[in-house]
Amino acid sequence: MTHSGWFSGTTNKLLAAAILIGLVAIAMSSYVILNPQVKTVVVYRNVTVNATSSIKGYNITSVLLEPSTSFSDAPVITQNESFGNRLTNINAPLNVSELGVINNAPNSYYETAAEMLLNGTINNTVGTGVAKLPLFIVNGKPTVIYLGSVTCIFCGENRWAMAMALSRFGSFSYLFKGYSSIGDGDIPTLYWAPTHYNTSSTVFGDFYQSSFINFLAIEDTNPISGGFDLNPLNVIQLRANSTSNTAYIDAMNYIVSTKGFSGTPYTVWGSYEVGGADAIIFANNTNKQGTTPLQHMTHEQVLNQLSSFNDQFSWSEYAAADLYIAMLCKTFNNTASVCTAIPSIAKIETKLGL
Repeated sequence: MTHSGWFSGTTNKLLAAAILIGLVAIAMSSYVILNPQVKTVVVYRNVTVNATSSIKGYNITSVLLEPSTSFSDAPVITQNESFGNRLTNINAPLNVSELGVINNAPNSYYETAAEMLLNGTINNTVGTGVAKLPLFIVNGKPTVIYLGSVTCIFCGENRWAMAMALSRFGSFSYLFKGYSSIGDGDIPTLYWAPTHYNTSSTVFGDFYQSSFINFLAIEDTNPISGGFDLNPLNVIQLRANSTSNTAYIDAMNYIVSTKGFSGTPYTVWGSYEVGGADAIIFANNTNKQGTTPLQHMTHEQVLNQLSSFNDQFSWSEYAAADLYIAMLCKTFNNTASVCTAIPSIAKIETKLGL
């Protein structure tokens, strides 16, 4: 299983073409990641509409899972480890001030970043292709669904923007410090819940509250000391079934039915499916040879950049969050207060073709 939307063909000719395209895409992605000082293009791709005849909408009632705040088999690592082999503070909860950077970011930051995105002054690739889907409604509210992997570098980067987008519609009582796997970037990230970082497992649930939406987090994992390694989709689905929780069982059925899953991160934002990360943000126009600069930052440094809001890294992360906000606002027909509190969100909806 792969991540970030890589694909294969079904016939010899299509396979050859797909391999060629894939190699070019991988090369380009690697160039952007390893050479982030290069100004990349802001990309918008119009919405496609999935074949909804085979996709079932859901309107269910279910208790939402809340996971444990700690696992005995995956304790917080307190020793100060070196970058590139760093799991310092993994599974540690953000403290009050750190959590406040996510929950209490001013709307003016989102508006400034949206304006920069629209006028082309973001120096990272921010943009996404989306597909329109029938709604997945739980307890009367539309839902954000996330299927990711702890070991995945693109999931690691993407969770920062996801958390900031979700904070506009609710708040987190807990977020946790985490990393992508040592063999896939070892970058600092957020976890929705502590993870079993030494074993193959899947953690369901999060600590998010909102009067507007539900958030269903599905985080797959394999030993973080290795490289990217995603369990097969049917294995994750069996693990969801073992929870006996209707919301997560149906969420996995929904993901399978869309046929849009090709790797992680995979998200659904209300009416819109995103089959990969919505941005490539690993740096602030600086580069450490052969590595991603984000790998050489602590969680505290990332949070400080987000709260200071004075560089390309922070502007890009807020701009990536704006795309997700636009998808939810369009789902609500812009009736949520944040949709007017950030005026440029409506312009992004138009630009994306939502």
